[in-house]
Amino acid sequence: MKTESESPTSTTATQSPVPDEKPGMFSFESLKSFGILILIVFCVRWSVASPYYVPTSSMEPTIKVGDRLLAWKLAYDFKIPFTDTAVVSWGTPKRGDIIVFKYPRDPDIDYVKRVVAVAGDQIQLKDDVLYINGVAQNRIDHNQDRSILDDIVDEQEYKLLYRENLEGLDHWVMQNKPDFRRATRAWWPDVDGKPAIVPEGSVFCVGDNRDNSSDSRVWGEVPLSYVRGKALFVVWSIWTPKGEFFPRLRFDRFGKWLDS
Repeated sequence: MKTESESPTSTTATQSPVPDEKPGMFSFESLKSFGILILIVFCVRWSVASPYYVPTSSMEPTIKVGDRLLAWKLAYDFKIPFTDTAVVSWGTPKRGDIIVFKYPRDPDIDYVKRVVAVAGDQIQLKDDVLYINGVAQNRIDHNQDRSILDDIVDEQEYKLLYRENLEGLDHWVMQNKPDFRRATRAWWPDVDGKPAIVPEGSVFCVGDNRDNSSDSRVWGEVPLSYVRGKALFVVWSIWTPKGEFFPRLRFDRFGKWLDS
């Protein structure tokens, strides 16, 4: 008799592996990744680059009210994030640099001004002309073309416009007309007085809007340890014309470099 062989039948079913479920939006892993990302962003803002909003007119017309600047924190050194301790330094601010720094009278506030003198320099103003180490910094009247003032918030009708040459760097400077001077003086430190000497480890900063700027002439030099970085360019800018309600974008200032 012929016997038919039977194959054994398996009683175990083969199943496909179940994929791991993705963590939810508020899972520990997602929150941890988000926290690390936020930490990295803050570290970059502290030690590498950071945007700054300009609410005052002290640097007009070079920097205008409503400008959003980018400050390069690696311009002079690298600081440990969330501290003012420099790990390595490769330079210091030069005459003409526009820097962001901690206000010496209240380090919780950041200021932006132009460096006009460095350690060891003698600085003096004579009839509104800037003297560095006894040399007058030439300036040229630019009131024949005042278009740069068309969108400033400070009272432009009271301003005199110049191009000042600060040791080779040509940049804007404004002065109030003589009848509209307030607390500032045409002679500094004093008429017929000796020039001030910038102490070691500091820089002397002044606003380009000379008669509407609280700066080193008022509260003294800026310690190098207070310097946060160098202002490089305008990221974007917005302003509200006098008498209008809605603000306008200054498209011509988007990406404008602050080298003049």
